[in-house]
Amino acid sequence: MALKYRRSFRWALMVIGVTSIGAIASLFLLQQSIPQAGAPAAEQRLFNDAYAGVVARVSEELNGYRASLVAPSLSVAAGIDGELVWAAASGYSDIETQTPATPDTIYPIVRVSKPVTAALAALLWQEGQMDIDADLRRYVPDFPAKRYPITLRQALSHQAGIRHYGFSLSLPLFSESALNQEFAGTAESLSLFADDPLLFEPDTGFEYSTFGYTLVGAAIEQVTNLSYADALTRHLLGPLGMRRTTLDRPDQGAALRATDYVSIFSKKAVLPAPATNSSYKWAGAGLASTPTDLVLLGNALLGSALLDEPTRTTVFTARTLRSGEINPQHYGLGWRIGGLALTDERTGEEQIIPLWHHGGTRAGSTAILMLVPEEDLVVAMAMNTVGRGGSGALASVAAKVARAFIGLEPAGRTAAQ
Repeated sequence: MALKYRRSFRWALMVIGVTSIGAIASLFLLQQSIPQAGAPAAEQRLFNDAYAGVVARVSEELNGYRASLVAPSLSVAAGIDGELVWAAASGYSDIETQTPATPDTIYPIVRVSKPVTAALAALLWQEGQMDIDADLRRYVPDFPAKRYPITLRQALSHQAGIRHYGFSLSLPLFSESALNQEFAGTAESLSLFADDPLLFEPDTGFEYSTFGYTLVGAAIEQVTNLSYADALTRHLLGPLGMRRTTLDRPDQGAALRATDYVSIFSKKAVLPAPATNSSYKWAGAGLASTPTDLVLLGNALLGSALLDEPTRTTVFTARTLRSGEINPQHYGLGWRIGGLALTDERTGEEQIIPLWHHGGTRAGSTAILMLVPEEDLVVAMAMNTVGRGGSGALASVAAKVARAFIGLEPAGRTAAQ
């Protein structure tokens, strides 16, 4: 029986392998060169003339940034002192139709969904609707009890011991990150990991976990008596005017959503990215938005209109493990807490100022959101491919934009990862 199973398993792998090779060969026939000559000029929207000089300098380099990232399109926005000051987009949101990208073009923001969900959870906590230190089963009673209780604070900071999506025993040949299955709601998607044991006792380790945010999303639904999407719109997106932020459904809003591509770096060409269904991870990596909308969120978080000072301090403080050490990613509640390195070109003095940031990438899209609290500065960027260097490369470009607005030259290092 075991031998028969192994032969069947080997045959299944062979079939999958042949099918995959055929699919890959077909995709290469579909590869498209990224237009450089004749590409549309970047569309600029300057909302404050005081920043015309710095915007002019950054705009000149926007197409160069896009080319270096091997991206069909690149979108950027910046906010200062609570005000949206600039938005721009370069390249094509769809190469085949030659549709130019604009600041209104919508991109999957992938893991930048986590700061959005964390902001909503923090707001509900501030309003007394949730207790981030209570057992999560208070809000999601159908979630199976584990050896140790799990809290919202632990799930939001990846210290709950919940695994990240990956290879599952129920789907041994496929990665959960490539799921193309529609889940009816957040509660149904919990079934992917609900029966799994914790990887460690909460607060004794760190495991980056999008599934942890799925559990947070389920708690939000129970507390608000709304779907995750409706709760997000009513309590956060609507009040902040984030009208182009939504669940990432490629079939919705097709006229504004960028087409996803996978880059072939050696040829500076792209392939259409495989379809992705994000219904199993809305709260952690399943939203779509624009850099302009993300700047509206960043402005609100840096100001006092959304969160009070104690709540904001909790969100933007890197959490410690029970050992007393800060977790390895210096992660707060939905944010990585790092630093931006700067050099004053007049004095040569180097300094590192606080930087709160989150990025994310998947086949077809990359996004980054940066907050520089000392300068009251927000920079957000998105592109419709993974790009050369992934989210780290886009973070480096975003850091250059941030430095330009600060007016200082970069030191020998870039944004903390």
